[in-house]
Amino acid sequence: MKTIIKSRWAIFSIWLLATVLLTISQPDINSILQQRGQSPLPDNSPSVVADSIKKKMESSEGTNNLIVFYSQNGLSNEEMNRIDDTVKDITASSSKLGIEKVVDPFSNPDVKNSLISADGTTLMVSFKLNKLDRKVDDIKAAFESKLKNVGVEYYLTGQDFIANDYVNASVSGIEKSAILTVFFILIILIIMFRSVVTPVVSLLTVAFSYLVSIGIAAQLIDKANFPVTTLTQILLVMILFGIGTDYNILLFNRFKEELSHGSSTDEAIIQTYKTAGKTIAFSVLTILIAFFSLIFSESPIYKSGIVVVIGAAILLLQIMTLTPFSMKVLGKRIFWPSKSADGHNESKLWGKVSTFSTKRSLFSIMVVVIIIGATVFFYQQKLSFDQIGELGDSHPSSKGFGIVAEHFGKGEAISSTLVLESNGTLDNNDALSVIDKITENIKNIDGVKQVASVTQPRGTQIDNFYISNQMTAVTKGLTTMQDGLNKMGTGFGEGQAKLDSADFSKIDEMVDGTAKLHDAMSALTSGLSQLQAGLADGTDDSATISNGIVAIEKNLSTMSSGLKTLIDNYSAMQTGFKETGRYYQDVTNALLGIKATLPQMQSMVAALGDSYTNSKNDPNYSGLKNSIDSLISTLKDITPEGVNALNSRYNAITAGFGEANKNLTIMSAGLSQMAVGLNKVNSGLTKASKGVGTIVTNMNSVTEGLDKMKSGQRQLASGLNNFSSFGTQLSDVSTALKDISGGLEKSKDFLSQYNKEKTFHIPAEALTSGDFKPALDTFMSSDRTVTKMIIVLKYDPYSMDAINTIQEINTAVTNGVKGTVLSDARFGVAGPSSTTNDMNDVLNRDLTRMIIIVLTGIFLVLLFIIRSFWTSIFITISLVGSYFAAIFVSNTIFIQIMHYTGLSSFVPFFSFIIIAALGVDYSIFLMMRFKEYKHLPPKDAIVKASKQIGGVVMSAVIILGGTFATLMPSGLLLLSELAVTVIAGLAILCFIMLLVFLPAMISLVNKITKLGLENNEKDCSL
Repeated sequence: MKTIIKSRWAIFSIWLLATVLLTISQPDINSILQQRGQSPLPDNSPSVVADSIKKKMESSEGTNNLIVFYSQNGLSNEEMNRIDDTVKDITASSSKLGIEKVVDPFSNPDVKNSLISADGTTLMVSFKLNKLDRKVDDIKAAFESKLKNVGVEYYLTGQDFIANDYVNASVSGIEKSAILTVFFILIILIIMFRSVVTPVVSLLTVAFSYLVSIGIAAQLIDKANFPVTTLTQILLVMILFGIGTDYNILLFNRFKEELSHGSSTDEAIIQTYKTAGKTIAFSVLTILIAFFSLIFSESPIYKSGIVVVIGAAILLLQIMTLTPFSMKVLGKRIFWPSKSADGHNESKLWGKVSTFSTKRSLFSIMVVVIIIGATVFFYQQKLSFDQIGELGDSHPSSKGFGIVAEHFGKGEAISSTLVLESNGTLDNNDALSVIDKITENIKNIDGVKQVASVTQPRGTQIDNFYISNQMTAVTKGLTTMQDGLNKMGTGFGEGQAKLDSADFSKIDEMVDGTAKLHDAMSALTSGLSQLQAGLADGTDDSATISNGIVAIEKNLSTMSSGLKTLIDNYSAMQTGFKETGRYYQDVTNALLGIKATLPQMQSMVAALGDSYTNSKNDPNYSGLKNSIDSLISTLKDITPEGVNALNSRYNAITAGFGEANKNLTIMSAGLSQMAVGLNKVNSGLTKASKGVGTIVTNMNSVTEGLDKMKSGQRQLASGLNNFSSFGTQLSDVSTALKDISGGLEKSKDFLSQYNKEKTFHIPAEALTSGDFKPALDTFMSSDRTVTKMIIVLKYDPYSMDAINTIQEINTAVTNGVKGTVLSDARFGVAGPSSTTNDMNDVLNRDLTRMIIIVLTGIFLVLLFIIRSFWTSIFITISLVGSYFAAIFVSNTIFIQIMHYTGLSSFVPFFSFIIIAALGVDYSIFLMMRFKEYKHLPPKDAIVKASKQIGGVVMSAVIILGGTFATLMPSGLLLLSELAVTVIAGLAILCFIMLLVFLPAMISLVNKITKLGLENNEKDCSL
């Protein structure tokens, strides 16, 4: 210390130079914060992972924001037109404004219902904003230049504008708090020291430490990516000015006390630092340990509190170098205009209360345990993560969002997005089936209002894309097919009967008979020709000729009768063949139709097997599959080409029947003419030659008809043989169809159980169609490896109900992908509800971890300083009790009385750190003074120390509490809650735990120890 006193001017110069340089070169922390933002979560949190996956789906950079137009009485047509014109102007200037993807109800009528409230009072325009290293305030000004003439109440809200207003509110709060803190400290120090110099010196020395600390922190934030939040500067201001002033009070009081003992300035300084200086060094050590432990926290916001370590270290350096400079330079004048050199007065309050506590130690302890125990028993941690709610309605962005939440619902205004990333593509039925099942599982969660995904783009199922509906269609198709097969079987039976009754096998005999008839006709024609020649020559054997004519006439009669029978048989055969043809054509057409539908049915049955895990062991499923396969195998030879060939044969046979009937008719006519000719011969031989000539002529016609008939009969025989073979094939098919019909009946029974199963399966043609592509483009990345689901919750996105819902969603997705093709996929939920859920988990873990680490560190420091195990335990218990009681007080004020949903999420953590780190200072103040009275019994020593240090502790608590009280007018609920909690904790620690509990416990331990010693002495005397 002597060296510091001698080098005081050099030290002051170094401080002055460092302060100036660091202040001049200091980066703008607020600008850095606006550009970088503040993430409350580590990079491996599910919501952060989800955001990173979500960015892979984005075609452009930026964040989503809104322009909100509002009219309490409803937007008129004229106002709508002005809004439309303004939006068009903004869209035309999109590149200048740095915005993309403007969505409004005028150019996008499909989303009109989503962007205009049902009551017609509110209209939203969404857009994506890329800040491009610009300040949000500048962007806001550019927008307002476009919106100023719209003539409608409007608000810019969304992620960027809300964050900007929050930062601005924090900065404004810091400025207000800093000014109020300075005035408050000045007033308190003037009252305490009755001097105007002491407060100024104290504030200036602390200001040096603050400027140097914030300068170093700003460089680390800018150059080393040091964590920064809106709380960074606030914590530094509160801690440095609060405890810095407390330490100065302790130092100046001791310095004044030493001067009152007649010591010189140098001696007073040295003695002050031997006593109070050591106390301060130990106190700063506990602060360093408490805030350095934040490095073990997960949340970047908590880690930003490490800046206090820098501040505390600089403050300690300032106290050890710059404060001695001011003491040496000013001496007693530091307390001007006060002329009294006496030290501070003893605290009567602390003296009386501590005396009572030591005398009635057990009673005092019981009272404290009841009071503090009740606060611990009724302790409940209700947290609020609503940053927008913390801003209130005094900021445009939060007010605009409030309007949206009121008229559209908070869940609609702030939806959550589930994103899932796979190593393979997702645009296939295997992946889509899993995605759809997850969609349904999420929809079944109580807190979920709506889910839209690639399989349900509008939030509802597309019936045709589910196997249950497809199986219903298949079952109907099977029923229709079965009916058709049964009808076909009946048709086959009737057709086969017609073929059998037609007795086409006689056609060969008819061909032979026709050939013999042809030969007879040839012989007859030859004989008649000779007869004609004889008559012409005048042959006179009339009797012989007459007898010959009679014989010919008889043969003609026989031939005519046979020909009539042949004509009748042909007619019967033709009629039967036509009926058979009608049945066969119906059957073949039906078979071709069934065959065309079988491949699709086979594909659907295969998909059913893939979705039905026990399909291989299910005999019903096997029967269905085998029936379809058997039918396909049976019908494989029935092709359109084969049917066409068969039709050609059928037509040829039909033509053959027609030709045969025609020739038979000609033959019949010829025979009739022959009979007429014979009659003429018989009536007059004179005319015989002419009559025979007529007969011969007609006989030639008959012979020609028989020649054609023989040829037609051969073709007919060949065609009928082929058709008879087809009839045999139809008989085989008929038998197979009867078996298949029975199998289909069992298949229908099996398929009926799937009518209730909702398994997604999109047909291949639909998957690749243009109708499904918009859903793929909207809900999947371009490479189809990432998909998203848009989830609307029923609750306030920042509420505990929403947090619990997000947890259920995460569980549903985890279970949904397990054992599927997406089992290795990465997933997460993005959005404020998911962030809130992750924050809740992280903050709870961090708070538990920090309580253990900080209390362990403080206990070890206390044990090192006090060298008393039990006293260190009592002080640690005092800190914990003060914290829980402080939270109880804040819960009562803000939740029970003011009806907020919970304390701001950061309040419990930072209030614990501050109460523990700063509260232990007062314990160290008291116990260091306690150690100075080693010559006194412990209970007397603690009373003496309480009298001496009580005033200092109360002054320090008032200073620190008042410093935090200056946060209340900041306009941020977070700062108000933090202030109330810290003030309550310090007050409880000062006036209950240190004043009542600690003296009572020290006295009780002393009594127990003394009683034990007395008993030992009695035992020894015996």
